[in-house]
Amino acid sequence: MTNSNRLSHEIHMELARLRSRFMPRQCFNDLSDALCNLEDHRRAEIAQGLHPEARGIAVIGNSGSGKSTTVEHLFRKHPSLSLLADDEETADIASFLVPSPATLKGVGISCLSGLGYPLMRDRTAGIIWELVQSHLRELQVMFLHLDEAQDLMGSQSEREMLAVVNTLKSVMQNKHWPVSIVLSGLPDLLALLNLDPQLGRRFIPISFGQLDEIDDGRNVRSLVQQYCSAISIDADPELTSDDFTARLIHAAANEFGILIEIVIGAIEICLRRQEATLGKQHFIAEFLRRTGCTNDLNPFVRKNYSAINPRRLLPSIKDSSDETDIPAKMRRKK
Repeated sequence: MTNSNRLSHEIHMELARLRSRFMPRQCFNDLSDALCNLEDHRRAEIAQGLHPEARGIAVIGNSGSGKSTTVEHLFRKHPSLSLLADDEETADIASFLVPSPATLKGVGISCLSGLGYPLMRDRTAGIIWELVQSHLRELQVMFLHLDEAQDLMGSQSEREMLAVVNTLKSVMQNKHWPVSIVLSGLPDLLALLNLDPQLGRRFIPISFGQLDEIDDGRNVRSLVQQYCSAISIDADPELTSDDFTARLIHAAANEFGILIEIVIGAIEICLRRQEATLGKQHFIAEFLRRTGCTNDLNPFVRKNYSAINPRRLLPSIKDSSDETDIPAKMRRKK
């Protein structure tokens, strides 16, 4: 192995260690408390031979908020709940990604396959979901998790959406084995839950809200320092300033998951340059790598950074909502 290959390998190992770190937020604690509470209720009911209708949890957040990573971490690390596995006869949690485009029948087929019972011949959606519920009971699953659940809305008609609502209720109201449903998805998911008040009241909402520079600034600065300390590099004092923190949060579109990606990306650039101190220049380079932007549209450079849409790839000056901050020679002639 050449020196350059060895260096690249070591960098990838360091980055893998950083990505494996889990940085909890208050919404993680809220989700953990809700899950533990539902688990305690269900285990007590099972011990008494009771099967009242179950409740669910709705995890709501924008793309990049970190909700899927948080749910996965909670399920994997939970001390008393087991995830569905091929080598186990029972499981407490079955977690599936909603296929896209999503139909009630397609989701049911996907669940059946994930539960280890692939459908051998065509069936109606109603029969498929009866089979899903039967196998959930056989495996003693207490929680059914559907990620990207907003796809259950799709372009379906109101009649089709009501069928989804009724199916979710039937899983939680099963007389022989009620199962709590955990739905995680974009804010569009709320429209499905609010379609029927009987469904909505059965779900505990957990919001993965956006970052705020005032409320979350201190934690963001601590996060950057912790990541640097984890791989033994220094952080430039400038990274602790209020101005830099506000720019970092804006560059991440105020989303926690994206912010972590940017921090790790900046650290990668620092390591590849074989520099011992993480600085603002590495974040400038990382945002360029992520978006293909110029300095005029880089929130770590531009004075009026709040006018920049950080989610745009290869942005142009016209994408800015505030043209007054654009250099005069670059403004469009009126």
